[in-house]
Amino acid sequence: MRQGLRWAMRLIGPLLLLVFLWRTDLTLVGASLRQLDWTPLAWSLALFPLFVIVKSWRWVLIMRELGIAPPSLAETATLYTIGLYVGGITPGQSGDFIKAWYLRDRGQPLAAALFSIVVDRLFDFVVMAVLAIAGLAAFVAVFPPAMRVPLAGGTLGFAALVFGLTPVLAARGARERMFAVVLPLVPERMRHAVAGWRDQLHGLSLRPALLGWLMLASLASAGSTVLRIWLLFAALPLGAVPPLAIIGATALISILQALPISFAGVGVRDAILIAVLGYYGYPAELAISLSALFLLLNIEHILLGFLVSLRHPIGRPPADAVAPPSPGGSA
Repeated sequence: MRQGLRWAMRLIGPLLLLVFLWRTDLTLVGASLRQLDWTPLAWSLALFPLFVIVKSWRWVLIMRELGIAPPSLAETATLYTIGLYVGGITPGQSGDFIKAWYLRDRGQPLAAALFSIVVDRLFDFVVMAVLAIAGLAAFVAVFPPAMRVPLAGGTLGFAALVFGLTPVLAARGARERMFAVVLPLVPERMRHAVAGWRDQLHGLSLRPALLGWLMLASLASAGSTVLRIWLLFAALPLGAVPPLAIIGATALISILQALPISFAGVGVRDAILIAVLGYYGYPAELAISLSALFLLLNIEHILLGFLVSLRHPIGRPPADAVAPPSPGGSA
């Protein structure tokens, strides 16, 4: 029953897309795509390496703080690319956590590797939550009245969760207090494992210098994302949409497509773009065309990640990797 409910939730996005397509004149969508300016689109696709390198650099900073010996930046970018591929084909981008198993193949503890990915994603969400709130405050009138309350509630609730979790998970003092409260409540058979996680995560603390570097990397990551999306808008005749609306829409899409209600943002992304572009007088057909370009970026991530994964299959560590811990050891 529970498994069926999870699958039903994942179909929300695709069902939304079917409704939009049913109500859309597909010949106008084709006409919009024939007006495409290929130069901005090509630049958006070509910026993929910058996007990955910035994100990989931040992940390296987090891994070092957790006591994980990170791979080189080039190999970290390889793992990040594979994570984008698996995340792109799973609901809520949950497959991104496959990077932790690649790190385990390289001799690193699985719990700390998983935690490094959680913290990495939290910093993405912190920046996007701030941008989404700013965009929502400035452009809430963009959305139909029926969408405003659930959209605002979902965005603010997500932001509150992110802002609450980030210091608890990433700041040593708050995290130790959380473990002190939680550990006595954990069943005895699990207490040793939870205590092991606490010990493995002991090294991470948001010192001012580290926090500054992580926020710089997160802003650079968000900037590269917004730049690539702005180029998609520039590829279509959408000159009336102001930059702040593009930033707000990008942030909202990033947050909502991380929820397990779609695959690669299908349907969810269309709903946001139809509302935003409609506010500026553009038809739904143009929004569907723009959403197709967003999907093209996701396909690029999936295709390149898939090709990289063929050369770096999981379970085959590099020759110079540290031997992984024995099955009886700490994960």
